[in-house]
Amino acid sequence: MTTLLIGIVLFFAVHAIPMLPNVKTALLARLGENRFKGLFSLFAMAGFVAIVFGMDEAPFRPLWTPPSWSHTVTNLAMPVAFCLLVAAYIPSNFRRIVRNPMLSGVLLWSLAHLVSNGDVASILLFGSFGVFSVVDIISANGRSTPAVPAKKPAWLDALVIVMGLAVFWLVRYYHASLFGVAVPF
Repeated sequence: MTTLLIGIVLFFAVHAIPMLPNVKTALLARLGENRFKGLFSLFAMAGFVAIVFGMDEAPFRPLWTPPSWSHTVTNLAMPVAFCLLVAAYIPSNFRRIVRNPMLSGVLLWSLAHLVSNGDVASILLFGSFGVFSVVDIISANGRSTPAVPAKKPAWLDALVIVMGLAVFWLVRYYHASLFGVAVPF
């Protein structure tokens, strides 16, 4: 469990830097943009790797048993979460509706997985991502008020949905291989 906790702390400590403009500005001034981005990526990746290994080695300690309907909720929420994640990278009309599609997708992903997992390690993992997403959404909304993006062609919205569903099905199909947990269909 220690490796998981170290990974979570490292991953989110690095990702909290943009929420602290004075710290980010000081680091950019001291390191330069390229070094800052390199170190940011290195520490974020180290945190992510520690999370993966930490989840793999964490003992299964159930706190509660997920209800029988929990997997249905997760299976319905995850396609939406993946579409939101894709919408963060493809200019579409989703940004006209959801200001922070990446963070909203991660929040939905974490909530969907909290419903289906009642063990300590999963609660730590998905709970930390959920809490961080909420904090980062609030922080991002407080930092600036961007203009509503211009209307985009409908085919870009369709592309987001098709790609989001494709990624969802790929992750779902390979979930056991990637994460060691089979997804009930």
